[in-house]
Amino acid sequence: MPTLIEVYKKATKKLENIKRDESDIRLLLCEVNHLENMSEFYLKKDEEILDLDRFNSLLERYQKREPVQYIIGKCDFFGSKFNVDRRVLIPRVETEEVALYALRKITSVFGDKKIVLADVCCGSGCIGISLAKHTEISTLFLSDISRDACDVAASNLAFNEISGFVLNGDALKPLIKHNIKVDVIVANPPYILNKNDVQKSVLDYEPHNALFTTDNLDVYRSIIMDAQKVMNDKLLMVFEIGYDLRNKLITLLQELNIPCTFTFRKDMNGNDRIFSILLERTIEA
Repeated sequence: MPTLIEVYKKATKKLENIKRDESDIRLLLCEVNHLENMSEFYLKKDEEILDLDRFNSLLERYQKREPVQYIIGKCDFFGSKFNVDRRVLIPRVETEEVALYALRKITSVFGDKKIVLADVCCGSGCIGISLAKHTEISTLFLSDISRDACDVAASNLAFNEISGFVLNGDALKPLIKHNIKVDVIVANPPYILNKNDVQKSVLDYEPHNALFTTDNLDVYRSIIMDAQKVMNDKLLMVFEIGYDLRNKLITLLQELNIPCTFTFRKDMNGNDRIFSILLERTIEA
């Protein structure tokens, strides 16, 4: 059998864009040889590949532009690993920025208080589970309208050894149904308005119901309208948004006329990415 480095060099010659794709080839080799990370790959690069036929099969899928995360069935997010497949979106680095912002905002608003957190439109559950690893959470809820996504989220709770509950349903409806009150909602709803903004590999492989929205911003509208039904004394909501939704969301808040404070934040690329809302119950005299 050839060595890992020999297979790697041969495979990279077949790539359309070596600079972009060569790290994915290393991930495929790590998968075939049961290596934990890139460092282990370099340490063991002169070892024989365990299953060349399997690697070639994975490489063939990759050359058809199937995302490497779906091929190996997992991805890294916020310092942890998560199961992913075509039932859920692949977490992006921009979503890590959303998780980091949420983590800091939770500390700012709630201090050391243990919070009840709901990750709505959770997909793989990566945001909620990551926050549960890094802040004081008394109860974690993961919810999604897709039963398939709920199954993946449940697998990730077990995989990451985090306690939580998975609910199936649209927006906040599962929380309302079970009379659940929360302190924080994080959500990555469908936010893409124009399919032309999406790469072909995303269109071909990732679930469209988790990607695309309409001008009506149905999921955002539903969550914001129902927020007061699930809140404790105060409620922090942190959304991932598309670069072109800022003005539409401001108009939506004006239309709904819900007393709140809100903030937008840009990502590393300078695009609007995070939308946070803070609701507080008013005490009547």
